[in-house]
Amino acid sequence: MREWNAIFRGGPRVFLAACLLLACGACSSGRGPEQWDRGGLVDGQVGMLRLVHVHILAPSMDKQKAGDDLGLYLTLVNNGDREQVLDGASTVHADKVVYREGAAPADQAIHVAVPPRGTISLQQGHDRPHLELVGIHRPMGATPVDVTFRSPTAGTLTLRIPVLPLSRGAGNPSPSR
Repeated sequence: MREWNAIFRGGPRVFLAACLLLACGACSSGRGPEQWDRGGLVDGQVGMLRLVHVHILAPSMDKQKAGDDLGLYLTLVNNGDREQVLDGASTVHADKVVYREGAAPADQAIHVAVPPRGTISLQQGHDRPHLELVGIHRPMGATPVDVTFRSPTAGTLTLRIPVLPLSRGAGNPSPSR
């Protein structure tokens, strides 16, 4: 409180300078992870790797039980001139997060390479590759779930991901710039 009193006593110039510093800090980008909510779907970015339209689809809570698996859908966009790799994901709400190629058994290793200036869709669709929460610890309602994504080239990013009803489905959205 004393700091704010000193700012106000310093006159309009000091107050304006303090406001500009706060605004600049809020607008910084490209240095660390960022997250945006776009109408119920979440976008995030770490380094040159963007995660777009990230969401989890789940049946109603009365049709879920501990141990179930839920689809985790996203699109990866590489804004850089070098390949970016997503090589892991984790959450405290499930035993593990895995890569699944359509209806095939889950592959333990997540390794999705996104070419320079390229896009990889891991969105919902018949026999499409996607990520999956395996062995959820409890039924999930509409409360968002924190999931941490790992990239050896970009770093780590934790997103608060919405859990949407299966009936909503997000289709196959394309990333917008």
